[in-house]
Amino acid sequence: MTSSEQTPTKPTLAVLGGTGRTGRLLIDQALVRGYPLRVLARDPARLHRRDDALFALRGDARSHEDVARLLSGADVVLSTLGPVRGESSGVMETAARTLVDLMTELGLTRLITLTGAGVRQPGDRPKLADRLIRRALATLQADVLRDSEAHVRTVTVSPLDWTVVRAPMLRDGPARPVRAGMVGDIGPQISRASVADFMLREVEAGRWIRQAPAISN
Repeated sequence: MTSSEQTPTKPTLAVLGGTGRTGRLLIDQALVRGYPLRVLARDPARLHRRDDALFALRGDARSHEDVARLLSGADVVLSTLGPVRGESSGVMETAARTLVDLMTELGLTRLITLTGAGVRQPGDRPKLADRLIRRALATLQADVLRDSEAHVRTVTVSPLDWTVVRAPMLRDGPARPVRAGMVGDIGPQISRASVADFMLREVEAGRWIRQAPAISN
């Protein structure tokens, strides 16, 4: 095989949130697609996969030093971080600030991060059901909503080539076709496998750079 016929090398993905229910599927799908992975976890033993292409690092997503180690040698950063039960508020915002600062410092540009569809963006056209869901979040999970919104503000004002993926109610099940647009255009739920697939497709296609699509099945 000549050099011109060789298979292009896949970019190395740095993953945050890999022990969560969506993050685990992201890791599974990334390995199937041939991506080398660097995954940060406070307890690497909780990672459900062992693979030669997966390099696990022990650390906290809010730690400047730990995230710097994660980003070393990475090309694209993906985050499925969410609120952690029992943690103080501000986890997602702090992690986002750490990521943005370090990526800018290291010259990394591509960030794809996940949040809930309750985080509004310009161009949304929420229906009654969307407004009721957001009102419930603001009442029952006010700290989580504030943290999610602060995380998104931190990312979207950064100089990075970011994509914020906004998902409604997450369900188990296989990856299925995805509808992408703004809140008001999408349905009420999506499978976690579909979210993982969408994020990896965005690594490959870069269709939603500096945009915050809401997605559903």
